[in-house]
Amino acid sequence: MSINAAEIQSKLDCQPPLMLLDQVTALDKDNQIIVQKSVSANEIYFQGHFPDNPVMPGVLLIESMVEATKLMWDEPDLILTQVKRGRFREMVKPGMQLTIKVTAKEKYSCQAEVLIADKKACTADLSFRTE
Repeated sequence: MSINAAEIQSKLDCQPPLMLLDQVTALDKDNQIIVQKSVSANEIYFQGHFPDNPVMPGVLLIESMVEATKLMWDEPDLILTQVKRGRFREMVKPGMQLTIKVTAKEKYSCQAEVLIADKKACTADLSFRTE
């Protein structure tokens, strides 16, 4: 199953710069989602983070996992309540291709990771609630 950026935007009802996902490449509803993100040098956050050494902010890596989770559960109004065991292992720089993988543990709880090739750039356990 492939969902493009325009479809993602309509499902999440969000706008750039906070719409971080480019394409859903696999979706097993309620169990797992795999999403792609191409990191462009033109992204606005690289202007200040950091001017001579651009690095994607860690909070945006977490946000990409949150967006993927909302797509997986088809619940755009989920509210992130907890990030456990968040680890930032690799710097994400312009030109990199990210794979965001989210696996449900139980309702409103999941394990998520951002990969660069097969290397883990960021991992976290996420918890949510509904409004």
